[in-house]
Amino acid sequence: MKDEEKKALVSAVRLPDYTPQEEVDRALELVLAPLGGMGAFVKPGQKVLLKPNLVAPSAPEMAVTTHPALVRAVIRQVKVAGGICFLGDGPGVGGTLTAAKASGLLDVAQEEGAQFVVFEETAVFENPENRILKRIELTKHLKEMDLLITLPKLKTHCQMAYTGALKNQYGLIPGAAKGKFHFRFQNRDRLADFMIDINRTAAPTLAIMDAVVGMEGPGPSGGTPRKIGLLMASSDLSALDTIAFTIIGLTLPQVPVSLAAQRGGYGTVELERIELAGPPLDELRIRDFDLVRAPLNIMRILPLPRFVLRWIRRQVAPAPRINPKICIKCRRCERGCPVSPPAITPLAEGGPKVNDGTCIRCYCCHEFCPVKAIDLKKSLLARCINFDALSRAGSRMVGSIAAVFRK
Repeated sequence: MKDEEKKALVSAVRLPDYTPQEEVDRALELVLAPLGGMGAFVKPGQKVLLKPNLVAPSAPEMAVTTHPALVRAVIRQVKVAGGICFLGDGPGVGGTLTAAKASGLLDVAQEEGAQFVVFEETAVFENPENRILKRIELTKHLKEMDLLITLPKLKTHCQMAYTGALKNQYGLIPGAAKGKFHFRFQNRDRLADFMIDINRTAAPTLAIMDAVVGMEGPGPSGGTPRKIGLLMASSDLSALDTIAFTIIGLTLPQVPVSLAAQRGGYGTVELERIELAGPPLDELRIRDFDLVRAPLNIMRILPLPRFVLRWIRRQVAPAPRINPKICIKCRRCERGCPVSPPAITPLAEGGPKVNDGTCIRCYCCHEFCPVKAIDLKKSLLARCINFDALSRAGSRMVGSIAAVFRK
């Protein structure tokens, strides 16, 4: 078979739990074996940055962050291969060390001899092949590393429907600095294109996905843990995400970041071009996964003025609302809002308020809330009209018209 005809390889093994640690270590060996083992990626003396999904200060059982048992296993494998291991992230909620301590990752790094690094200072990285930004400021630690291994968690996502291998690199932008890009790229597809630029620039060598216990419902931090029982890995992050979101019941048109990968020619997103080493895909599918279905972009098919399209988008996208009975008035939502002045004010006179006129529906507030006090409410119009069905019908209509003209 010619190189251009080779399929992207994704490996998957069943792993029912995070204990005992020896079983996690063994599962990691098994999932990496079809890819050539850790030694196929890490060479002696190389500095390796491990990038977990460290969203907020959350205990491992909440399924918000990459589980420490998997991180421990990866550190051990990198050291066996002769690599020098670093572990780091730049969560948007709270201090990095606080989040790392709460999630168990700081203890794992210390116990296994990996250096924990905090993503604070940035350096400029350039890539002329990027579609949105040719120059991007990412954590300066990337400059000091020989390779990046990303350790995502399989979760739903309120804005992007799904978060996994590709989106995990958004954390290479330190802390609250992510907010300015939410404000700059208010169109979800543009933001997704930017995330692919980050991947193209940072060039992760390998992705190892924690899908032992994932998250369903209003993720990436406000959802519910859901047992999946899988460990997955690939050097093609787009292919890994395709297998992962297919397992939980999503399709490519419903996942903006994977669509951006397809637009940008980054990796493999088509199922027929992916080889799965492990249990058959049909055996892995979960039929009742509680999904957040990102509405299809109706702007692509409706020939309407921009201000009308913006209005429709606001009606389609749910609006955040603070539940005063749960809110602890920590103001993380307000401090994390990328809009100035903040669109959400939990201490407003007369009670918590959200300014629907300035809110950009990025859902940073929902993600940052430590007590799940922010609900996402659909408008009356969105409850009455199925915009997904409308968009799909419009897309089919346009396709039919185009087919007639091709004849």
